Amino acid sequence: MATRDRYGAARKKKKRSALFAPLSFLLVLVAFVFGVGVFFRVQTIEVTGLETYTADEIIEASGIDVGDNLFFIDRASASSRIYSRLSQVEDANVEPVLPNKLIIRVRESSAVAYVDWMGTYWVVTGNCKMLKSATPDELTGLIQVLNLSPEEPEAGKPMKVAEEDSLKLSYLQELLGAVEELNMVQDVNQLDMSNPANPSFQYQGRFTVRMGSNDNTDYKLRMLLSGVPQLDANETGTINLSDGVTVRFTPG
Repeated sequence: MATRDRYGAARKKKKRSALFAPLSFLLVLVAFVFGVGVFFRVQTIEVTGLETYTADEIIEASGIDVGDNLFFIDRASASSRIYSRLSQVEDANVEPVLPNKLIIRVRESSAVAYVDWMGTYWVVTGNCKMLKSATPDELTGLIQVLNLSPEEPEAGKPMKVAEEDSLKLSYLQELLGAVEELNMVQDVNQLDMSNPANPSFQYQGRFTVRMGSNDNTDYKLRMLLSGVPQLDANETGTINLSDGVTVRFTPG
């Protein structure tokens, strides 16, 4: 009889445990949600990487306010708002720092080249984002892009071109991005996009460089950087990188 009573008591205890387990979990969950809602609120917003804009301008563009909850901030949307609202922002990352701090890391766009639109110059980044219209005095040191004109340029927006010029734009993005990455901007000028199968540019004021088709662009430019120092300092001519294997130099 005692054994049976103990068995019955054990079964009742198990039933109570099974009943209270979900309730305990629910109570813990409610307490956690309440704690998150009350605590972890933004008290400090730090902005880094500023050049053109102020911290207040970046924060306003992000749409984040002091008092917002760190766990409920849509960081991707905040980054996107900063990028789309401020034309000279190239990239923005929003990083929470527990318990109550937010860091916005900004990388501002750098002008690499300029294009002509109906007699007005527009400067663009390495990935062909339109920055702003510019005066001739602001174009010093930038690459002049020939035979490719944007359509209805808008500050902070990607460069748009006519459908028939889409291949030119694609190649231009590859070229400018690689030139910027390799720190060649100061040595490149008059980038002629008239032939999207073989664009050319002036290099160091001494050479006409022909690129060939839109492939291995970065590697071709690295070949150029390796090949030019092997030429005499007073030599001029044409450098052909079309085959992507050899640097072919023609004096003249």
